[in-house]
Amino acid sequence: MASKPIIYKLILVGNTSVGKTSLFKKIISDEFSERNMSTIGVDRTTLYSDIEIKIKDKTEKHNFEIHLYDSAGQEQFRSITKSYFKQSDGILLLYDVTKRESFEQIKMWLDSLEESLGENNNSQYVVILLGNKIDLIDKKGNKEVSEEEAIEKCQESNFIWGGEISAKTFSKEELINKINIFIKELYKRLGPKKTGKQISKKLDEKKKKKKSCFFL
Repeated sequence: MASKPIIYKLILVGNTSVGKTSLFKKIISDEFSERNMSTIGVDRTTLYSDIEIKIKDKTEKHNFEIHLYDSAGQEQFRSITKSYFKQSDGILLLYDVTKRESFEQIKMWLDSLEESLGENNNSQYVVILLGNKIDLIDKKGNKEVSEEEAIEKCQESNFIWGGEISAKTFSKEELINKINIFIKELYKRLGPKKTGKQISKKLDEKKKKKKSCFFL
């Protein structure tokens, strides 16, 4: 009898127009549109991956079921987005490398995350920071956030630096490979904590591990 897949919940967050929906659709269909209607509330898709993970000298192969959510960035929908933070295993936090304001709003999103989880939460989650729209740099020459600054932010905030990407020019395969690398790190940090009926179960505070900066 096949073992049940390990279930992780990932949510895309960030200011409006940073490219969350473009990234979401590229991962699903390998298609890109210059014009996407703003997400109202939250959209969801499910990804399935068989991933080999090396832990110490042992290689494990696991089947993962990834619930990926695309959230709205507009102020009027942020209360809805906050509700989806709960029970999330991974927060994919996007900013636009050509718009400094979207980078400066990182603290606001992290504050929203902490507020939605509550002061006494014992949830484990991993935050990954992604700089999107590097395809615009050559055209406009107006990169407003350096990679060094983004890495420094990761070190200060204790979350993962996922690198700079382009939802437009990166292929679906490249983006899914990014997701799979992230899933490996989630497994190493969180373990198979969401299988079957355990999907809504919180970890005991004693098992909580300290997050650290990690580079994909």
